[in-house]
Amino acid sequence: MLEEKSAKLIRELNLLITKYSSNDKVRNIIIDEFDKRNMRGGLAISILNEKRALSTLDINEDKDLILLYVFTNGMFSALTFKEDKDSPTLGTIDECLSLTPDKYFNPIEIERFNKYKENRKSKNKEPYVLHNMTKRADGHYSGSITSPDLAVMDGYNDILYAFEMQRDSHIDINGMERINTDKTKLKTITERLLSGAQFSDDIKFNLLQDGEDELYFNEKTGDLTIVSGNIYIFDGFHRMTSSVQAQKINPELNFIWGLVVCNFSQKKTQEFMTQINEQKPMKKEHIGNLDSSKMGNIVISIIQDSESEFGTTIRESDAELKFSGLVKKSLLATSIEEVYGSKLTNRINAKAIANHVSKVLDSIIELDMESFIIHPDVAKETSYINHKNMFAGYIALTERLYEVGNWEDKLESALDQVNFSIENPFWKDTGLLEVNMKKSTRNNIYKFFSKLV
Repeated sequence: MLEEKSAKLIRELNLLITKYSSNDKVRNIIIDEFDKRNMRGGLAISILNEKRALSTLDINEDKDLILLYVFTNGMFSALTFKEDKDSPTLGTIDECLSLTPDKYFNPIEIERFNKYKENRKSKNKEPYVLHNMTKRADGHYSGSITSPDLAVMDGYNDILYAFEMQRDSHIDINGMERINTDKTKLKTITERLLSGAQFSDDIKFNLLQDGEDELYFNEKTGDLTIVSGNIYIFDGFHRMTSSVQAQKINPELNFIWGLVVCNFSQKKTQEFMTQINEQKPMKKEHIGNLDSSKMGNIVISIIQDSESEFGTTIRESDAELKFSGLVKKSLLATSIEEVYGSKLTNRINAKAIANHVSKVLDSIIELDMESFIIHPDVAKETSYINHKNMFAGYIALTERLYEVGNWEDKLESALDQVNFSIENPFWKDTGLLEVNMKKSTRNNIYKFFSKLV
């Protein structure tokens, strides 16, 4: 199914839900559609009662696309229902036509989903029993959950997502409010889980206090039993999604997540979410510097552990550059990853590249000790040669000279071609002076220096 078709279908369904959700006949026909597929009728009810927003479904996930199809088919069956052959349909002709499944789903999807029946012991929602939980306060419990158990809950579509309980959402190109998913973050967490590098963190659920909730806590055994109700994830969506993906890739994975289960109203959950969000986070740059899995950081660490003169000039932040620093670690690590690309794939490559980069940068410093080491502040008055962002270009130059014989002569020749003067408009036009260099600016700098060799 195409994104634009799903957006159109969801709009149609939302209008019909608003109109028919209180119609018992319509509700029963839709629930029957779920029952005959051994799917919980509660899934249909959560949509009809607008506890589950259809726009939170990911049509790239089979379980979500199936849910959308079954609900659509159920609504279509309800709208086209006749008490007898002479009776009118429950829905208008236009409504029936607007919801014909083959307008939205392709023939392969229809053939697959028409035969779909869920492999589940019971059509009724079975209680979730969470062991070894601790009561922190009224309606607030903590413990843990394994990645296989988390995948089971997600697979049955028992975890809901509410925009009102999340940090933010985004509007897609079809004007549909969607979950604000960071694909890079999902990929990173999934890879960390599979490689054993992920640290356990809390995933937070809320069994919404809405009259449908029922749970029991046994203080002696530590068992928390969720009998019924709507379970929302309000913190840890990316962790949960990545965990489910990693579980699919490696079914033997048994990662243990921290788990917080609340039984709050929507307002109280929002207040908890606000408290979490107000905690001062580390700067993104600092987090990047701490990430020991980044190949760029590995290269920098090797350089700093060597006897390289250049290695002593690398600093963590702008503030630290004032103390005999020339360049920030974050810029170097990013530039190294960007220019070396496929040449930098493992620690063996990283060691060779680190040795090369340190030698070339030491040579650049040696060619103009006055500007880099002896009187760098004086040099800054007339030249950009030691500007912190200029090192992106120097890294590009190291890549061009990598595994090249007699690179020392080529390096000196390349630098002789550059006018580093602050009067040279090229540097300002290129964006060299940006506080935080954009990728497009870095690419321009890489291109300029690469052409020198």
